[in-house]
Amino acid sequence: MNSVRSLLFLSLITLASAAFSRAEVTLPSIFGDHMVLQRNQTNPVWGWAEAGEEIEVSIHGQSHSTKADRNGYWKVNLRPMKAGGPHKLEIEGENTEFYFEDVMVGEVWIC
Repeated sequence: MNSVRSLLFLSLITLASAAFSRAEVTLPSIFGDHMVLQRNQTNPVWGWAEAGEEIEVSIHGQSHSTKADRNGYWKVNLRPMKAGGPHKLEIEGENTEFYFEDVMVGEVWIC
């Protein structure tokens, strides 16, 4: 009788934890506050999420939506922007939000 109760209790705990677990959008570490996007060309923004999750990306008056593919990968291409800033890059999933401040658009030099 005790083993049946233990099994039932363990099953309930497992089901409850699965019900409350939420997938989150993840991004590569290249995205962050104070970043610079290349001016006058498209800039990709990408990451990973739950398969089929809708992702919204917005910056400086443009907004893009996409869904994560069956492997969880998603990507949008920001339209070319003129040099300027600071801007706020917003990336939103169903359970996760990223807000990157002080995003500039200009010349990107890799040293």
